[in-house]
Amino acid sequence: MKTRLALTAYSLIWSLLLPLVLLRLWLKGRRQPDYRLRWPERMGHWPLYPQGCLWIHAVSVGETIAAKPLVEQWQQRHPDIPILLTTMTPTGSATVRKLFGTTVHHAYLPWDMPGLQRKLVKRLQPRLLVIMETELWPNLIHACRRAEVPVLLANARLSEQSQRGYQRVRALTRPMLRSLSGIAAQHTPDADRFAALGVDERKLQVTGSIKFDITLDTRTRDLSKQLSKAIGKRPIWIAASTHEGEDEVLLKAHGKLKIKLPDALLILVPRHPERADRIAGLLYKQHFQFARRSLDQVPNADQSVFLIDSLGELMTFFGLAQAAFIGNSLNGGGGHNPIEPASVGVPVLIGPSYTNFQTIIEAMRAEQAVVMVHSVDELRDRLLGLLQSKDLRDTYGQRAYLFYQQQQGALKRLMGWIENLLNRNPELADPLRQPTQPEPVDEKNGNS
Repeated sequence: MKTRLALTAYSLIWSLLLPLVLLRLWLKGRRQPDYRLRWPERMGHWPLYPQGCLWIHAVSVGETIAAKPLVEQWQQRHPDIPILLTTMTPTGSATVRKLFGTTVHHAYLPWDMPGLQRKLVKRLQPRLLVIMETELWPNLIHACRRAEVPVLLANARLSEQSQRGYQRVRALTRPMLRSLSGIAAQHTPDADRFAALGVDERKLQVTGSIKFDITLDTRTRDLSKQLSKAIGKRPIWIAASTHEGEDEVLLKAHGKLKIKLPDALLILVPRHPERADRIAGLLYKQHFQFARRSLDQVPNADQSVFLIDSLGELMTFFGLAQAAFIGNSLNGGGGHNPIEPASVGVPVLIGPSYTNFQTIIEAMRAEQAVVMVHSVDELRDRLLGLLQSKDLRDTYGQRAYLFYQQQQGALKRLMGWIENLLNRNPELADPLRQPTQPEPVDEKNGNS
C-alpha cells in the first residue's frame, strides 16, 4: 500500500512539475538550441519503435561512452537483434550519433510519467533494458516489471550522498531497486551501499567498470598520428572535461608553464562544448593565441592553446598528449573519468575533488598511478617535471597503463549476465556462468 501511494505521489509531482520542466528546457535552449528540438520524443512520440530490441539507457555523454564496448560487442555477437540507445541530453544524443552513426536506434527517453512509460514498453516489447550507471526512473522500472521485461543496472555506482538521498525516500526507492533483475556494481563499496538500501545480495555482483574495456580503434589512432605530425614536436598537455570556474585556473597554470617551456601547447577540452565561445573570449582577453577544432584548425607554432569544441573526440587528443589533467576536480565538482588517458599510457593528474570516481582514484593513488595537484603552482610544477623528463613521463604513464590493464574484464562478466537474463535463466545473479546463445524470440510477444 505504501509503495503504491509513494509511486502515485511521485507521478503526481511529475505531472504538476511538467510545465516547469518544459520552461527549463526552453530557457536552456537559449544557450543550447538543441534543447528546444525533438520535444515529441520526450512525450513518447518516436518515428520508429524497434520491437524486440536490446534497450540501453545512457543519460548523457559519460554513460554513452561507457556503453560503447557493450554496444560494439553486442553488435558482433548478435547482429540480428537491434539496439535502442536512449539518452536525456542533446550532448548525449550527439555522442550516440558520433560513436555509432545509424547502426543503433536512438531517441530521447520520455519523462517518467506512468502512462508514457507503459505505452513505450508495450510498443517496444524489449528483450532487456540495460540502464547505465545509476539513471533510475521508478515508473520506467515499474512498467518493465509489469511487462516482465528484465532490467539490469550496469556499471552501477552509488555514492554515499546518493545512498542517503535514496534512503530518505525509501518508500519509493526500495521497491524500485528490488524490482531490478540485477545490479552489476563497479566496486565493492557500491555493492555494499545498494545492499544497505535493501537490494537482495543474490542480485548484486561486483563486475568492475566496463570503462576499463575501452580500446583505441584504428580510426582514432590514425587521426592522432595525423594531428601529431601536423602539430610537430612540442610539449603537449591536455585539460579534459573542464567545467565552469576551472578554465581561468588552467590558463594561469599554462601561462606560468610557458615561462619555462615557451612552445608548450595546452589542449583545452570543455565538458560542454557550448561553453567554447565564452572560453574563446577568455583566451582573447588573456592574449593567448589559439586554434579551434570546430573550424578544422591545427595549432601553428605561435598558438599555445588548442580549443576542442567538438564531441566524441577526446580519445584522439589523449593520444596526442604527454600529460593529462582530469577536469571538474579543481572546482569541487567531483572529477571525471581517469581511465581513458590511462588506457593510452598517458600520465594522469587530478585535483582534490574526485568523489565521482573516488574508488578508482584511491586505488590509483595506492599504486602511485595518478598525480594529485591542489593549486595553480603545484599543477605548473608537476606539468613541468613531466614535460621535461621522459623518464618521469614513462614511469607515471606505465603505472597508469598497468592499472588500466589489471582492471579489465568487466565487459565479459556483464555480457554473460545479460545473456543469462535473455535466456530467462534462473541463475540471474551469476554473471560468471558460461553464457549460452539466446533462443529465437517471438517478435509478436517478445518472449523466448
